[in-house]
This record gives sequence, structure tokens and C-alpha cells, in this order.
Amino acid sequence: MKRIESIHVAPTSETRALPGRFQSALQGAASGLARGLAATVQLAAPYVPGGTVLSAAVNGAVAGASGSARAGAPAGSSAPDDVLGATRQLQEEARTFNLQYLQLQENMQRESREFTALSNVMKVKHDSAKAAIQNIH
Repeated sequence: MKRIESIHVAPTSETRALPGRFQSALQGAASGLARGLAATVQLAAPYVPGGTVLSAAVNGAVAGASGSARAGAPAGSSAPDDVLGATRQLQEEARTFNLQYLQLQENMQRESREFTALSNVMKVKHDSAKAAIQNIH
């Protein structure tokens, strides 16, 4: 068996490509999708709990992402990461709002059950008093 002499590893250089047509098309599609999402959230904002906050956050994320894309951000910039981070933040806020809404529903159901139980007790008490008065006459 032949022994391997020393191995020389050459340092690598980082290659950067200029944005191509495909990357530009993807960026255009992503920005169009973001604008469409922002418009949809803005339309639904009055009907969703916390919708105005959600709408403002989406509009801010879209404006920030499109601003950095227009400023000539270099290839591999963090604009898609910003949109992804904003999307995750919006999902977390939506999850929080959904939990708050669920808690509100549970509280309303509990209060409704308590009211129904109290109402039934008061009705039985009233009917008993009424029957006792009728039996006296």
C-alpha cells in the first residue's frame, strides 16, 4: 500500500452572481404576492379581531421589503429574509389573537352557563313561592 504524502487544500473564493432573469422574476412575484396579501389583510381588517394592527404590520413589512428591493439591494440580501421574518411575526400575532379570541369565547360560554343556572334557580324559587301563595287561598 502506497502512503499518501501531504495534502494541500487551496483556499476557496466566494463567487457572487449578478441577479439573473429568473431571480428578478421571483422577486417580482414575491413582491406582487406581498402586495396582494397586504391588500387582502387591509380589506379583512375591520372584521378580524386586531385586524388594524395586523394590517399595519403587513403594510410595514411590504413597504420595508419593497423599499430595500428598489434601493438596489445586492444579490443575496436580506429582503426575502425580512419578508419571511415579517410573515413569521404576523403568524405569531395571529396565533396570539386567536388564543385571545378563544379565551373570550370560553369566558362568554362560562358566563352564559352561570346565567342559565342562576336563572333556572330563580325560576324554581319563584314558582315555589307562587304555588305556596296559591295554596293559601
